[in-house]
Amino acid sequence: MLRWRRRILVVHCGVLIALIGFCGCTEPIEPSEPTLDELIERVRLGEATEIVTGNEPVGDKELVLLTGLTGLRHLAIDKFQGSTQGLEVIASLPELQRLQLRGGEVSDESLAVIASCRNLKNLNLPDGTFGDAGLSALRELPNLELLRFHSPNVTDEGMSQIAAIESLRFLHLIRVPVTDQGLTHLEAMTGLESFYIDDCQVTDDGIERLLKAIPTLHLHINQQHSDRDPSKGSHPH
Repeated sequence: MLRWRRRILVVHCGVLIALIGFCGCTEPIEPSEPTLDELIERVRLGEATEIVTGNEPVGDKELVLLTGLTGLRHLAIDKFQGSTQGLEVIASLPELQRLQLRGGEVSDESLAVIASCRNLKNLNLPDGTFGDAGLSALRELPNLELLRFHSPNVTDEGMSQIAAIESLRFLHLIRVPVTDQGLTHLEAMTGLESFYIDDCQVTDDGIERLLKAIPTLHLHINQQHSDRDPSKGSHPH
């Protein structure tokens, strides 16, 4: 009888070891991204102040769910597919301070709607289609401090519209077809603290003139810290 018990115990232990080994070979289950509905609910409950979407496309049908969402301060949409109608919902958010829209079409009409979001401080539009005229609407944003964008339709004249945004402190241009002539408009922005410029058409001469006009400017060119930046040693990036 004792031998049978020992055999049963050995079998049970063997099965247990096999199960442990099998479980150890499986891939850990990645936690799923929260849905837009879940992110909205967290803001409604006061548990969060931001909504950052991932792979979920967001169009007008989804944006209407943001209507009346007080407490939302940061909205980042990675797959934006909305129209001006959806942007009107975003612009109506009373406490929104940071907005990023990636993908879709952000046109002159889009900027005109965004400009009614008066508490906006940070605007990031890496896939814009707007032109110089659209940028003029951003002068209506009294608190805008940071502007980061790409658009193939902005020219040197568009820099004059940016220079008119008195509150702007941080500017990042990505593949914008501006030249040294455009930089001359920025020379009047003595309050500009940081300027990042990637894959544009400026020369060393244009950069030199800009730094002469704004000696304290923190400058990055093509994702590299410029050697001409007088404050290079005091910045980690």
